[in-house]
Amino acid sequence: MEFDIDTGNVTVLVEQSDNVYAMDYDYKNRFIYFPRYNTHDIVRFAYPSKNRTLQTVIQSSPYSPSGIAVDPTNDHIYWTDYDGHRLSRCNLDGSNVTVLSSLSSPFVIRLDLTNRWMYIVERDIGILKSRFDLSENKTIVNFVSRVYCMDIDTDEQRLYWIIYDNGDMKSATLNGSDVKTILSTNSAGNKMAIGVLGSNIFYADNNQLFMVAKTPGSTPTFLYTDNSRIESIFVF
Repeated sequence: MEFDIDTGNVTVLVEQSDNVYAMDYDYKNRFIYFPRYNTHDIVRFAYPSKNRTLQTVIQSSPYSPSGIAVDPTNDHIYWTDYDGHRLSRCNLDGSNVTVLSSLSSPFVIRLDLTNRWMYIVERDIGILKSRFDLSENKTIVNFVSRVYCMDIDTDEQRLYWIIYDNGDMKSATLNGSDVKTILSTNSAGNKMAIGVLGSNIFYADNNQLFMVAKTPGSTPTFLYTDNSRIESIFVF
């Protein structure tokens, strides 16, 4: 789905029936990539385009891909297989698949393309920070409960995530310091999606989409209600 923040208009881009926990965009070649958890694959479609036919890029069977990140500068896709406990990389067309690392419970991956850092959410452990070649690998944030979503703000040099079991929205610098609570939703579960753009954070609570300012204590603004749970957000 595409939601226009200014008008409130909603457009169906593609229809499919699987769980999608992440999306990313290749600005150079103009494709949206997303993993399908139960179909065990990664697909893409042209955007913007009237021909939005899904193209299969990776068959990940028997593993379930959950997180994805695109590096158009080097023509790479990175993704995490949650149940396969691994981080992998391939070319944008799906060729040259390489398993980079074994992990515990990797669910989300985001890239800082400017400074060449990757950030990976280990669902039950914390946020890992690593160079693209896997050097300088370390845990910068520790979790005490589950996290399924995270986004990066390279302008303000901060990470944002939501704790699934209590609904608290957290933020930290890109080295893991200055951890603060942005919003306490007091609502456990169903916090699967977050996206950051400009001065605002967009997040989903079950099937509802909200926007809130980055300033701690701000009041969220309701944007949209869908028929199904919103499980990933990409803001542009």
